[in-house]
Order: sequence, then structure tokens, then C-alpha cells
Amino acid sequence: MATKTKSTSKASSKTKVTPKRIMDSYTKYLLLEGKQPPSVFKFADDLGISEREFYTHFTSFDSIEKKIWEDLMNETLHALEKDSKYANFNAREKLLSFYYTHIEVLKGKRSFIMMRWSGLKDNMKTPEPLRGYKDHFLKYAKSIIVDGINGDEIKERTFISDRYNQALWLQLLFVIDYWIKDTSTDFEQTDAAIEKAVNLSFELLSESTLDRAIDFVKFLWQTK
Repeated sequence: MATKTKSTSKASSKTKVTPKRIMDSYTKYLLLEGKQPPSVFKFADDLGISEREFYTHFTSFDSIEKKIWEDLMNETLHALEKDSKYANFNAREKLLSFYYTHIEVLKGKRSFIMMRWSGLKDNMKTPEPLRGYKDHFLKYAKSIIVDGINGDEIKERTFISDRYNQALWLQLLFVIDYWIKDTSTDFEQTDAAIEKAVNLSFELLSESTLDRAIDFVKFLWQTK
């Protein structure tokens, strides 16, 4: 007589615990419940893992969100690296390509980003979930600045050039904020905003507009 197979518990039937599985489960909970899980213990138990197992991958829910954001940035940068045409672009074209590619990547997490964005962007300091994301972008932006200076698209300025990538970080925040609010078909208005923002930034960083502004400020200061 055949023995009945006992139903397996969550713990015994669980699949392999991976960071991606934890991240996907966390994102799903966040979107369905509209808030973070009440505790790591409850979240881990629902996932069929122990609290100890959770902590081998993440230290908190914020650390999960930090990894989600880092992965979005890294996915974008890897996509650009694999594009055979990208290496031959000038600095302006590279930055445009970055934004267009990044928005495509962000579309896969739009619901998550829309839910979390207002709480992140309104912080005076960079919030913990965006720290790694920002660090990766600043490093990338620095390479764009170097390309721009070497290609005479951007003027190197004493004490100012080192802060150019911070200005591009603010531009990135603007682009994401605009995209979140964009209701146009296939986010066409975001594409237009990206082009205008990048063109303006290169006009300001090139030799002309910004230099005239700096000279004017110097004049006002000297004639006070």
C-alpha cells in the first residue's frame, strides 16, 4: 500500500535563498501592501527562511533597496559597455545615451520607484538607499567630464571642474523626477526633456556661457 506523501512545510520546500529572491519578494510585498514588512522576522518567515539566513545577504530593508538601486545603475552601465557604437560617441552623445538607456532600465521598476521616490528625493542629504547608486553615477559622470574636457566640449575650470559631476547628479534627479510625473505616450516628453537638459548642461560647461556668468559675478563683487 502506497504511503501518502506528507505536505512539505515552507522551510523544507523552499528554493535556494538568493539575494535576487529576497529582493523580488521584498519588492512584491512593498507594492502589494504599500509599506515595508513589519519586521525582518515576519518577512523571512513568510519567505520560508530563517532570520539568520536573511542577514547573510542583507542587514535591513534599506539595504535591500540600496541593492535594487545599485543594480539599476549597474545594468545601465553594462548595457552601454556592450554597445559597440557607444565608445565612439563624444561626451554629449554618451550622456544622452546614458539617460535614454537608464530610463528604459527604470521602466522595469517604475511602480517601485514611484512609490519610494518622493521619500528619497526630499532628503537634504543623500538617503542611504541611494548612496551606492549615486557613487556609481558620480564615477561614471566623472569619466564623461574627462571625455568632454579632452574633446574640448567642456572647459576645465580651477576649483569648479571637480564639482561638475555633482551638477550632473542633480540633473539625473531632475530627469527621474520628470519621468515619474510624465503622462505622455511612451514617455515622449521625458525624451525631449533629456535632450534639452543635456544640451543646456554642455552649453553651460563649455567655454562661453558659464565664463561670462563668472566674470559678471566677479565684476559685481569687485565693484561693491
